[in-house]
Amino acid sequence: MRFLLAGVAALSLARGCAAAELTPPPKTDAKGWIVTVSVIGAVRPSFPGSSEMTGYPFPAVSFRRVGEAETFSTPDEGFGLDVLDMGYLKAGPVANFTFERGRQPQLFGLHTVGLTHEVGGFVEAYPIDHFRVRAEMRQGVDGHKGFVAAFYADAYETLGAFRLSVGPRLNFGDNTYANAFFSVTPFEALLNGRLTPYQATGGFTAAGGMATVRYDLNDLTSVSIYGGGQRLLGSVGSSPIPNVAGSRNQFNAGLAVSRSFIVHPEAFLPDLF
Repeated sequence: MRFLLAGVAALSLARGCAAAELTPPPKTDAKGWIVTVSVIGAVRPSFPGSSEMTGYPFPAVSFRRVGEAETFSTPDEGFGLDVLDMGYLKAGPVANFTFERGRQPQLFGLHTVGLTHEVGGFVEAYPIDHFRVRAEMRQGVDGHKGFVAAFYADAYETLGAFRLSVGPRLNFGDNTYANAFFSVTPFEALLNGRLTPYQATGGFTAAGGMATVRYDLNDLTSVSIYGGGQRLLGSVGSSPIPNVAGSRNQFNAGLAVSRSFIVHPEAFLPDLF
């Protein structure tokens, strides 16, 4: 992983290409921040390895300075903050979460896995125009308590009011993550009656892709739809949980409505400005 990230950074520095700007800032000379609030309705597997889908809403917030153009992002990446921003190379902290695995009927007798908050870091680069690569490394602080990583590559283009993107995805999880979601102990197998004992190990856990279509209603409001799928790999893909109680094919889709607001901190804290 260290060599992959080093290669990404080296390629970006060699090309020296700035990240393509997607949306210019609203026409204003005022100082302040542009805060973008998104409301997303999505569907996903009800647990990792499930064949059943469940819907859920969640919010997202991003911000940038007035005068700074919006750069590329996708709905399936973590919540990151650019600490290093060289245009063609960005890095900083990132956070994400994995939903809990409860007591679904097909998993009777198996242990539950609580909601997991994952924190870590990311690095992304733009080696050529309209193309981004990104890597996130996150540690679960509760729930599954494992280490996970996600790798993204996206080609994107703007066609009038439409913004299109498509690209592959690759996920990694360590032994702790794999054991939490895909192992079955002999006692659990006995209680369940359908699943056999299995010890899952870490590695690359899934590969697939994601596509997004975004339409800008105006400078401040946009609507996006996205969808994608992945197939479970390696040890987790061989677990009886997806093969008997679920599916190795994992799909997700969503609809997002985003609205941007210009915030002037000096209006609230005049003594500091």
